[in-house]
Amino acid sequence: MSESVHLKRYVESHPDNKMAWYLLGKDYERHGEHGKANFCFNRAEEVYEAFEHSKVPADIWKNYQQKLLQEEQQREKRVGSIRRAALALALFLLFLVPSAAAPEWSMDSWAKEELDSGEKLSALAEAESRAGEEKPEAKGPLFTADGSDAEGQGGLSSLFQKPSELPESSVVLGMKQAGTWKLWSDQMPLLYGVKVMEGGGITVTPLQGDGANCDCGPLEGGTLKELAAKWSENQLNQAVLASALDSFYTAKGRLPKELKELSGPFPENWLAGSSDKLEELYKVYTGVNGSVTKARAERQGASTELAMLEKMPGLLGSSPDGAPFFREKLRVVIDRKQHRLAVVSGDVILRSYKVGLGESNKTPLGTFRIADKVINPNGTGNGVYGTRGMQLSDTNYAIHGTADVDSIGANVSEGCIRMLTEDVEELFDLVPMGTEVKIGEGLLPDLDLTSEERFALKRSSGQGNPSKTYVWLD
Repeated sequence: MSESVHLKRYVESHPDNKMAWYLLGKDYERHGEHGKANFCFNRAEEVYEAFEHSKVPADIWKNYQQKLLQEEQQREKRVGSIRRAALALALFLLFLVPSAAAPEWSMDSWAKEELDSGEKLSALAEAESRAGEEKPEAKGPLFTADGSDAEGQGGLSSLFQKPSELPESSVVLGMKQAGTWKLWSDQMPLLYGVKVMEGGGITVTPLQGDGANCDCGPLEGGTLKELAAKWSENQLNQAVLASALDSFYTAKGRLPKELKELSGPFPENWLAGSSDKLEELYKVYTGVNGSVTKARAERQGASTELAMLEKMPGLLGSSPDGAPFFREKLRVVIDRKQHRLAVVSGDVILRSYKVGLGESNKTPLGTFRIADKVINPNGTGNGVYGTRGMQLSDTNYAIHGTADVDSIGANVSEGCIRMLTEDVEELFDLVPMGTEVKIGEGLLPDLDLTSEERFALKRSSGQGNPSKTYVWLD
C-alpha cells in the first residue's frame, strides 16, 4: 500500500493533525500532484511554515511529541488487546518529530560500536547461510538516503513503511538533486538520526544545519560518516552484482553456480572480474550453495527484480525489511545534447561522464544492449578504440576509449561514443554485459559525477576477443 493511502486514511480519522496533513502534502508534492499538495499544506498551517522555513525548531516539535505520546498512552489503556497495532501507529505518527526533551544519546557512540565490533561481510554471509532465508538481526545504524532538497523526507518515509521493524538507530543521508534526478555519492551528508526509545516512541534529530541539536560527538559525526561511506559502497556493489545476476539469468535461464561464472573468458564475461566485496555479497545473496536465490528464481519463473529484493542484513540493507537501496537494474543513459553518459538506477544517477559523439547526429537514437565487452578491442591499449570497448547490440556502434582528448564533448566521430580512458575503464567494470543503453536528447543534467576512488574489479583473464578485429564507426 502506498504512503499516500496510509496518510490519507490517517488524516480522514484525525483531521486536526496538522503534521499528518503536512506529510500527506509532501507525498503528493513528490508525485507531482501539486493541487492536492497545496490543499494539504493549507490544512497544515503553521506546521508547514515551521518545517519549510525554520528547519524544524525543537521547541515547536517538543509540544507536538508530548501530545502524541499522551494520546498513545491513553489509547493503550483503552485498547490493551491490540497493543502491537497501537504501537505501530504511534511509531508512524512520531516519525519526523525531533524532541528537545528526549533523553540524551550519542549517535557517535553507537557508530563507534559498529566500527569497533570488527564485524565483516564474511560474518554476515555466514550468518545468512546458517539461518537460511531468515534475516539476521541487524546491528548498528540502518542507513537510507533521499534527495536533500526535500529535507530527506522520502528517506524518513521509507524507514517507516514497517515501523515495528525499525532497529534502535537509523540515519538518513541526503542526495543532491538535479531536476528529477537524484545524485549518488559515497560522501552524502548526514541529515537525520532516528532513535527508537525504550517506551516505543521515536525521536528524529537533525544532524546538520540550524536544527542540529543532538550530541553527535566532537568530530561532527565523523565516525557516522565512515559508516555512511561503507554503506554507500555496499549499495553500489550490490547494484553491480544484482544487475549482473539478472542479465545472466535472462540469458541462461539459471543463476551462476559460483561467482566466477560471471567473469569468465570472452564471451562469458558478464563482469570484467571480481572483488572481495562481490564475493561476500554473492554469499549473502545466494547462501553458500546458492539455494536461497535459486529457490526464489524457480518459484518466480522470471528474472525481473530477481536479486534486487533479497533481504540484506546490517549495513547492507536500507529499510527495515532488509531490502537494498537500489531495486532497479543499472542502465546506461546517453544524452546527445549534453554530451553525457550516465549510469543510473531508477531516478538515481550513480556516475556521469562527458563523452564525444558522432558528427551531424550520427550517434543513433534508440535503446540498445551492451553486447560484446572487450579489453583492448584493437589488440593493443593504444589503438583507436582505446583500452575498452562495449558494442551496442548487433550494430557497428560502440562505447569505447580514445586518445583524442579534444574529441570529448564534441561531435567528431562516425557515430561511436568516445570516453576518456579512466572513465571507460570504470564503466567497463560497473555495467555488465546485457545492460540497457538508451540514447536520446534532453535526458540528463550537464554535470560530472564520479568518485575520488574509481570503481574497479580485479580483472579476470581472457577479456579480449582473439577471433575478431573490431571495425566500429569511430
